[in-house]
Amino acid sequence: MHSLLAATTLPVPSDYKAGNVSMWLFTLWAGGFALLVLPYVLYRLRKYGDTVLLFTWIGGFICSLGEPMLDHLGHLWWPTNLPGPAFSAYDLNVPLLIPPCYVAFVAMTGYFAYRMMKRGLTARQVFYVWLAIASTDLALEFPGVLTNVYKYYGNEPFYLGNFPMHWGWLNGTGMLMVGFLLYLVVPRLRGVQKGLVLLVPVTAFLGSYGMTAWPAFMSINANLSGVWMDLVDAFSLVLCLLVVWGVAETVAKRAPAVTEEVAVTRELAGVATNGAPVLAASAPQREKV
Repeated sequence: MHSLLAATTLPVPSDYKAGNVSMWLFTLWAGGFALLVLPYVLYRLRKYGDTVLLFTWIGGFICSLGEPMLDHLGHLWWPTNLPGPAFSAYDLNVPLLIPPCYVAFVAMTGYFAYRMMKRGLTARQVFYVWLAIASTDLALEFPGVLTNVYKYYGNEPFYLGNFPMHWGWLNGTGMLMVGFLLYLVVPRLRGVQKGLVLLVPVTAFLGSYGMTAWPAFMSINANLSGVWMDLVDAFSLVLCLLVVWGVAETVAKRAPAVTEEVAVTRELAGVATNGAPVLAASAPQREKV
């Protein structure tokens, strides 16, 4: 199969099936975390009135609509016997595990990045966050490709353990951009405008792919081979690093202002109450930054 030209795009073979045990285990692994995190989503909604987390969670399902486009451009096959399909597009059946997978591994990692940025990060710490969330993609994908639950077909650059490594840095950058867009827009949204958070995951994640993934997709959809394929693909990593650097510089420069704003807010609250604690049992508590 790997003797195919890089540019060859093929339909999923009708006889491509995953093993029964690995199929169900991976479905639970990739899709189950969306349900596991739901109690925390509802907890923050009740205690802090955190609609951002709830809308980001829901937005992960919307973001999954981009999966068949990425599968088509990235030469990915799903077995014909996986539970589903959740939907079909680009002549591909998207398995049932994909929508909740996007909730857990795109939307929730993006929300984590947002919370870290909100607390204040140095430029170096932003890169650490990027590496951390990019590693979750490796943790998600290696169990799937190593057990043949899905496969990347044809010639692939930087192919390690049945996995093209560019997905790690591309997905990691997309996840970070979900957090960054939340960081930029959430403070500016009021009332019904907060519903726009539903579109943040799909806008930021696929927008990030538009900025960074075109060399990777070019490398496997053009008639390239050997060193040239690897060099073109590696440029996607360069673009990812540039995007992360831009995010890091922006967040690092805003961090002192955020810290000062929080300090002033707390000081004013103390003056307004003559230093006495404020009780608000009937209203959602304000979360700590």
